[in-house]
Order: sequence, then structure tokens, then C-alpha cells
Amino acid sequence: LCEKLGPTFIKLGQALSIRTDLIPEPYALELRQLQDAVPPFDSITARSVLRQELGVSNLNQVFSSLSDQPVASASIGQVYRGTLASTGQDV
Repeated sequence: LCEKLGPTFIKLGQALSIRTDLIPEPYALELRQLQDAVPPFDSITARSVLRQELGVSNLNQVFSSLSDQPVASASIGQVYRGTLASTGQDV
């Protein structure tokens, strides 16, 4: 449920997962899955956010290559492999 409600609720669930003084142990154990098993969000959305944050209409202006799928994901972001168009540096 936390995953469907978004990053704020994922962070709340992560915080609660270690507070067995506040919630029953079975709930805490279930919430601990949020510590390292957060599924990635849609790559189309991620690319849209990247374009907006970088102030470009096309990501090819910044990256000569960018992975289609994230290599890692967390509660508030995810990681893609890319190569900067300007320098050829892998990022």
C-alpha cells in the first residue's frame, strides 16, 4: 500500500519499520521490505522529470546515451546509466 501512495508514504513506512515500540512486530517486519525492495516507477515519467529539471526539450541535448531502464531505485528516486553528450563522460 505504501508503494502505491508514493514516496512520502514509503519514507514513513521505512521509518515505522524500525519502531516496534509504536507498531506490532508483524507490521514492522512487513514494512522492512521497503528498506531495500522499492520497485522503480515508470521510465517515461522519469525522463519527463529529467527534461523538466535539466530545462531541455530533448534529453539528447545532455546525454549521448541513457539507459532505458533504471539500474537502481529507491523511495525518492532512481538511477540510470548515461553518457554526457558534451564530454563523453559516463554518469
